[in-house]
Amino acid sequence: MNVAVVAEYNPFHNGHLYHIKQTRKITMANNVIAVMSGNFVQRGEPAMIDKVTRTRMALENGVDMVLELPVEYATSAADVFAGGAVDLLNRCNIIDGISFGSEIGDITAFSEIADVLNNEPEEFKKMLKTALNNGLSYPAARALALGHYLNIDISFLNSPNNILALEYVRALKRTDSKIWPYTVERVGSDYSEKELTEGFSSATAIREAVLRGDFEGAYENMPENCVKYLKEQYKFPVMDDYSSALHYIIRTTSKEELSEIADVTEGLENRIRNNVGNKRISELIHIIKTKRYTYTKLQRALLHIILGLNASECKNVPVKYIRVLGFRKSKADLLGELTRKASLPVVTNIKPMASYFEKEIRATDIYYMTTTGEMGREYTNPVVVTD
Repeated sequence: MNVAVVAEYNPFHNGHLYHIKQTRKITMANNVIAVMSGNFVQRGEPAMIDKVTRTRMALENGVDMVLELPVEYATSAADVFAGGAVDLLNRCNIIDGISFGSEIGDITAFSEIADVLNNEPEEFKKMLKTALNNGLSYPAARALALGHYLNIDISFLNSPNNILALEYVRALKRTDSKIWPYTVERVGSDYSEKELTEGFSSATAIREAVLRGDFEGAYENMPENCVKYLKEQYKFPVMDDYSSALHYIIRTTSKEELSEIADVTEGLENRIRNNVGNKRISELIHIIKTKRYTYTKLQRALLHIILGLNASECKNVPVKYIRVLGFRKSKADLLGELTRKASLPVVTNIKPMASYFEKEIRATDIYYMTTTGEMGREYTNPVVVTD
């Protein structure tokens, strides 16, 4: 049985290791295949550690193969992120199940809500319209209508992990997927918790600890074989490192072109252009933030400007290839099976298919601008093969 997990591993920590072990336990999986974000992640920021190193971390801790989630999905909101991952997995034609973490550890509630959102019964639509007419934002109105329609407490959807879990189930149902969903109840800190706790801290808390120099605290929450990679890291990139790139792009891009960028909606291009100045990205976000726009939504919008990702390239666009970032040597037969059965090209060398990878090549060049300064790493990074 081949079971997939979708992850960022930013960085790989004890909670991820627990999820992999529990996934094997509850599914009896022969192989665990990770679909992993590349050098930029869903919060709209650079990964703390590059994707090649994170692939090694995963393969050394129970994952058998790592596939890349293309940047246009990896940096998008939950529905696009999950939709891209499920589309990719469907096209592998070797995946039997998908396992994801959640706060409740039960598929039933996600399945019921997914049916309502995918089918939108008339009664639900009326409830949603009433809530919107009462001045609620769309997410708040949708949550209220769902709660009334299903007569359940849906406050659990306030958790990012649960939101993603719901979107995975929605995507599976929407595509009539044969992949079966499993969920593992999360342990330890909340996804967004910024303070370290003993044993199972969130990735957010670990990143915060590293950036403030508390390396020992971070190390205690990671598998020992991952610590060496953190110690070897030349620099940990953050969004503010790309502020100059953002200034240049905004000053050389028309308002009309900006309005076509993913997540630049409802006239947001005007607020960005009018306030950018020479500000750091974090300062700019706080200035343009309103009740309508969350911090993460704005950070994604600014990242998409830097990466040159248009809305038309990010939503409802099918995956074009399956890229293998790495695999365990003992699982070479798994790569062979994927290559034979997939309905898309399985790529281990991008050079013959460079036109497919323009967005990924640009993203990786931009990523390394603020660290090693190396260009062209997409052409030279090898497929990771571990023992």
